[in-house]
Amino acid sequence: MNEEINELLSIYKQEKELIESLIESDRLDNDNRAIYLNSKILLNIQHQIRLIELLHDPHIREKEQLKRTIDFYVNRSGLEKAEDYRTHMLAQIDQKLDQLNSYKAAYFNDGQEFDDAIFDLVDNKISAFIFHLRKEENLYLKFSIKKDKIIIRLTPFSDISVKQYFTKSAIITLKQIGFKKNKSLTCYQIKYPLEGFKDAIAIKTIVSRVVYEALYNYQLNKLTTLEIIP
Repeated sequence: MNEEINELLSIYKQEKELIESLIESDRLDNDNRAIYLNSKILLNIQHQIRLIELLHDPHIREKEQLKRTIDFYVNRSGLEKAEDYRTHMLAQIDQKLDQLNSYKAAYFNDGQEFDDAIFDLVDNKISAFIFHLRKEENLYLKFSIKKDKIIIRLTPFSDISVKQYFTKSAIITLKQIGFKKNKSLTCYQIKYPLEGFKDAIAIKTIVSRVVYEALYNYQLNKLTTLEIIP
């Protein structure tokens, strides 16, 4: 979901800029209450940006530390006695950064196959499909259509360890994404209207937010499995 994650990250960064501008206006107005509330929102957005960046590039913190070390040695460039050591250390750091920058993050195997499954579902070629997130523990998202809406359901509570996956923070995030308990209170689900449906990007963005925001604490399968239900 590289494209969708980049899009989600872009949205958060735009929100961050907006809130920062609001805080600046609040300061000019001496509105301490608004500063406090918007600052809390900003902290949450910054947390989400940091989280997505870490999942997108697990080595980002190490890279930032190395860049700070580079700045440290660059600022010591006037010390001639330490020049050879400084040059040696900078070369070592550059080599390490090259290694980290060559790292390619592993993404879920949800490219064209996932898109095809969404379109087959919309075109009534299949009745449903299951997107396994952690198959060995029966954690999945099930996609089906009812009354001109794509229904995305998480594993029913009775079929999975509720305490493990549906923590308070995970539930809050799921609700922020738009998930609600179904009428029978057996699972969390979200309904996406088919009106104006053109591509799978919006659906994949929802899935991305479930994976990278709600369930980020769990080691999900790197190669997810699609199970088609005719």
